[in-house]
Amino acid sequence: MEKPEQLGGWPLFAMTSAFVAGTTFILLPAGLISAARQYGWLVQLWSVLFGVVAGAFWLYVASRYPGMSLVEIAQQALGKHVGGFVALCYILFFVQLAAWVTRNMSDYMQINLMPRTPIGVFNIAALLVCAYAVIKGIDTIALVSVLILPILTLAYWTPFTVMLREWDWRNFSYPGTFEWGPTIAKTKYALGFPFMETVAFMMAFPLVQRRRGSAFLGGIVFMGVQLALSVFFTIGILGVYRGSHLTYPIYIIFREMQFSNLIEHLESLLSVTALLLVFVKLSVLFFFAVQAICQLFAVENRAVVAYPLVWVISAYALFFANIVENTEWVERYLFYYYIPFAFGFPLLFLISAWLRKNKRRSKEAAA
Repeated sequence: MEKPEQLGGWPLFAMTSAFVAGTTFILLPAGLISAARQYGWLVQLWSVLFGVVAGAFWLYVASRYPGMSLVEIAQQALGKHVGGFVALCYILFFVQLAAWVTRNMSDYMQINLMPRTPIGVFNIAALLVCAYAVIKGIDTIALVSVLILPILTLAYWTPFTVMLREWDWRNFSYPGTFEWGPTIAKTKYALGFPFMETVAFMMAFPLVQRRRGSAFLGGIVFMGVQLALSVFFTIGILGVYRGSHLTYPIYIIFREMQFSNLIEHLESLLSVTALLLVFVKLSVLFFFAVQAICQLFAVENRAVVAYPLVWVISAYALFFANIVENTEWVERYLFYYYIPFAFGFPLLFLISAWLRKNKRRSKEAAA
């Protein structure tokens, strides 16, 4: 297998930020506004706090197995056979996540930009580009993240700044009662998407030697707070009713922006530019899936795995018939589906580490 790359703190921060943004800004605002109305941004801030706590837990688990990736931790903690099965489950998990990201990106492109282009064309084109990045290595993906993150952050917030002239504080006085308990229960999918997905970065932790914790948690906070601000601005500009009934409310803000009388359809340029963050998330998940397969089955060449996986992910991305079916599945089942991967298996790894440590201490005391 190729020599493992090394990552610094800043590249990990940029990758984590891009990963958290990913398709979240496309799918999440409408659902949060629909469920929590003018308090949707507060629900998102709660989700950020949850993401930080979960991230700290994964960092702690990784610290019990220094220098090991998620696949190696599973085999070390649970043995060759059981650990290998758990590692295989994580591989399937990464492939599923990559397929869902691919489908979300394709739906967005087809609905808003190129309605006559088949979904499969978007899937294969995006995955072939990401496969090339995967073969080049995680350091290449990290470098792209570092380069595009400041530019895309500026491009993303430009439409919101221009559209402030449409701001109306009365949008935050939408009638109705707000109950924290039922609302949090209804929006629990916002905990899983995207924050529970960041457990995948346990594949990258052994590549980061310095400032791993601050970079990883900092990336979660940096982009999570921006997502909360996006929901806040969406409510202030579009209102609760309109923001909750649009499939892509942020795209509508982009489209209704009038930057200049001489420049039209600037939303297309900004949307395609923002989709670079989606490509980073897809590349990261793709790399983790390929790297996990290589580690589990002792494959030396990533290309042998990456290019066939393009067709697997592309086919799986067609599993949902349309975006409505996808959204319904996310809201009903996604949180429960993520729990074993985000907390169940890592908790087993942690218990195994504690048992091994106590056993070692007992042997030392007996000696």
